[in-house]
Amino acid sequence: MIEYLILAYSPALFIMWYVYHKDRIEPEPKFYVLVTFLFGSLISTSLSILVERSMSEFQVFILAPFVEEIAKMLALLIPYRRGMFDGIMDGVVYGVAAGLGFASFENLIYGVSYGFETAMIRAFLTPIAHSAFTSITGVGFGLKSEGKTSSIFPYLILASMFHLAWNTSAITGVFTLTLFGANILLLYILIKIGMREDVQKIEQYIIRKF
Repeated sequence: MIEYLILAYSPALFIMWYVYHKDRIEPEPKFYVLVTFLFGSLISTSLSILVERSMSEFQVFILAPFVEEIAKMLALLIPYRRGMFDGIMDGVVYGVAAGLGFASFENLIYGVSYGFETAMIRAFLTPIAHSAFTSITGVGFGLKSEGKTSSIFPYLILASMFHLAWNTSAITGVFTLTLFGANILLLYILIKIGMREDVQKIEQYIIRKF
């Protein structure tokens, strides 16, 4: 059991450490990042499992990405409603936290259920995927906090469509590594955009502190 916990959570914690330290100008409170991670890990995953159990296999294939992205979005509401979002980078950090929390617990379940080989494969692939998808929704929250969008719904749908494409690839075995690379690139681009926006807003952050 310990080896499955390590495989499930150690990649996620490393990615979380990396992304968190990219938010250099105004780092998010570690408490809210941790709460978002734990909500994504325990609550979002449990809600998704409960909903998906009532579906047929075909319905799960089509609808699970939407169910899971909505469940992860609920984790983002915690920091958002407490005024923790200031822009794109905040959305990326919290989106990554929710996505990694979800991926970790899901990987633990799959590992225990299907064995060490499955746990190894998922530890390599899914943390990046889930964190990239939910970062899209997080960016929507970040833009909404700035008044640059009126709704996060388009971002949630886009995240779900990326998720659906990933699931289709994983099941069929077609373009899986290509999409894995695309997920890495997507997350990298969102981080860079967030960092660039923070640099542009640095005076605003300094004024707020004084």
